[in-house]
Amino acid sequence: MKLTRLFAISTAVLVTLICLMLSRIIFAEWSAYQSSRNGLEAMQVAYKAMVLAEKVSFERGPTNGVLGDADQHDPAKRARLAKVRADSDAAMADLAASLRPEGARRQDEATQSLQKARSLLTAARAEVDQVANLPLASRPPERVMGAVHQMFDVIPVIMEAVTILSRDAEEAYPRFSDALVGARLAAELREYAGRLGSQFTAALTEQKPLGAAEQQGIHVLRGRIEQLRMLIELPTHTRETDDRILAAAREMEQRYFGDGMAFIAAVERASAENRPYGMDTAQFAARYVPDMASIVQLRDVMIKMAIEGGKERNAQARRTLLSMSLLGAITLLVVAAVFMVIRQRVLRPLLDTTRVLVDIAQENLSTVVPPADRADEIGDMLRAVGALKEGSLERRRLEEERGQLIEELRQMSSTDFLTGLLNRRAFAGIADSQIASARRHGSPLSLIIFDIDHFKKVNDQYGHDAGDLVLVEIARIARVTFREEDFVARHGGEEFVALAPHCELEPAHVLAERLRLAIEAATVLLPDGRPLKVTASFGVVALSRPSDNLDALLQGADRALYAAKEGGRNRVIDGATRLSA
Repeated sequence: MKLTRLFAISTAVLVTLICLMLSRIIFAEWSAYQSSRNGLEAMQVAYKAMVLAEKVSFERGPTNGVLGDADQHDPAKRARLAKVRADSDAAMADLAASLRPEGARRQDEATQSLQKARSLLTAARAEVDQVANLPLASRPPERVMGAVHQMFDVIPVIMEAVTILSRDAEEAYPRFSDALVGARLAAELREYAGRLGSQFTAALTEQKPLGAAEQQGIHVLRGRIEQLRMLIELPTHTRETDDRILAAAREMEQRYFGDGMAFIAAVERASAENRPYGMDTAQFAARYVPDMASIVQLRDVMIKMAIEGGKERNAQARRTLLSMSLLGAITLLVVAAVFMVIRQRVLRPLLDTTRVLVDIAQENLSTVVPPADRADEIGDMLRAVGALKEGSLERRRLEEERGQLIEELRQMSSTDFLTGLLNRRAFAGIADSQIASARRHGSPLSLIIFDIDHFKKVNDQYGHDAGDLVLVEIARIARVTFREEDFVARHGGEEFVALAPHCELEPAHVLAERLRLAIEAATVLLPDGRPLKVTASFGVVALSRPSDNLDALLQGADRALYAAKEGGRNRVIDGATRLSA
């Protein structure tokens, strides 16, 4: 075979390899661009779902006003209700138009949730209209509150769609997951704030004191609101938090948790003292609802920042794709020109060089580069080939180190930095999988929530270093007490959560009691050597219905934990899981 022909074949092989590498690079950049664009779209659609939840929740204010209206219906109240219903319908239509069910599993799931929410909303509105058209004396409180609760039932279904849609965005933009989660929590806080106000509907309608059920509901909702408040505030207390989020958080603290909650407390006092309220349901809503706008403002700031970041990343991915495409084209042109020059000037030495280049292109870095002892262009080329090999070896080493670093970061992302237990996000992923498996195989599963009694007093009296020692010791005791197959996590602050697969409610109760006794018997040595005793309260629930999910188990365990605290702390209480319809 002639050298010219051999050179032509070798040239064709090298050009092909370069094209494959460039194609792989460009394909990777194209995939990154598509992923960022889809993530940005998912973020925007999730925001529309949050807006829909807000609109439906806001609809309850005018609904309460109509439910508490006199026999002579106020046209202004009816017109206002019609207006907010139209706004909700418009938001629902906008969200439905933005979903792309075909080929997108999560958006198909979100579409199903939206259809369910539409059906529930239609039924709830029909019940509200029937109750509102009754004479005032014929509106029993239980039916008024039943209509209100039917409106409540719509929001969890919409929030399910928000969660589904947010996952795509969080996977595409892990960097903005805190902002997305914060926005979702703020949307949930807005809903619970609305529910808190709706607890007064029956009492204001009849102008009577709050009943025991309403008082209990208010107490539970306050606890959930405070929990969401804490979860939202945690990621905003870092040095990296944007000033816009901090300003919106301060505004929420002042308006809702300051003015709004003070107003709620004043109405509660009027009920407790059996004084006239001095307002009807519509006037109550007109006073209370504007303070909730600060929650929506915080949500919008968080989601706006995430969307801005997503747009910036998407634009960067597009620029990178274009630059890599241009660079690939330039590379091909340069390679072609170089081979044309080399074909005219070099034949024999190129055979050895071609062999080495092919080996390097195929990641065979053990190949031997011929000695570069010539002072002409061939010698320079051989020296360059040697440098290329060393660079490839260095790149391989860096890639191996990067792989190790990625694995270390993955481990850190799923672990609580203080206690070494699973963090909340990692636990949620594991729990969803375990609950799905338990439902699929019909096996038992229990969830235990516990937190340290009077933990704030420990921090106040002994300092946060002492509080950290207590948390670390409780985590250590939990690790040695729970079974190997159990999953234990720090749920937030001084609260811990454990998932016990293949465990009925009674064995889970025994397991929790064993941990309670171990904590009660333990002694924490403070930094100054003083001993400290702590106790913990526990709430235990078991998977009982095919439709139960992690949120339902957490809510049931929270109620049981609340009962344990109400019962004097340092005890284990079982709770049955109940889901909203």
